[in-house]
Amino acid sequence: MKAFVLDLETGPRDDAAQFLEEPTAPGNYKDQAKIAAWMEEKKAQQLERAALDACTARVLCVGMLREGIPPIFVHDDDEAKLLAEAWTQLGSYEPDEVFVTFNGTRFDWPMLIRRSYALNVRVPGWVPLDGRWRDSRHVDLMLLWGAGDRTATISLDTLARLTGVGAKSGDGGDFARLW
Repeated sequence: MKAFVLDLETGPRDDAAQFLEEPTAPGNYKDQAKIAAWMEEKKAQQLERAALDACTARVLCVGMLREGIPPIFVHDDDEAKLLAEAWTQLGSYEPDEVFVTFNGTRFDWPMLIRRSYALNVRVPGWVPLDGRWRDSRHVDLMLLWGAGDRTATISLDTLARLTGVGAKSGDGGDFARLW
């Protein structure tokens, strides 16, 4: 089996704020200035996490790495075009390739599918919409690390250092700002 590595980067949509719930200040806050400051802080925190929710995020780049092929980075200001091209590239997998992700079961695949739904982009029939990949088709390194415990988590940086393959050189949380 050959690896077909998938990773995507997201950022908050320009209109993300309209999809966020209005935070409610704690009941013991009485000072209007403190309430306003608390509300602004909570809204800022919501926007920081907006890139992780398909309702408030947009896909900025889809990276793919395959054996013997130069890395592929799909990006376009038109997210619908980006998604359509990403599905085309992903659909070119060979029978002896297995998709490899880190937390792809919980993030990458659902984000691609949900953003495609939101933008009316066709999701290919080979994609299991219920997230139940055949083991021979997808390996999620986070789930592999969990060894059956689906609640176990580890950061990619920690896993990479622990297994001796190096450390991450950046943080996905910075991607949208740097983009």
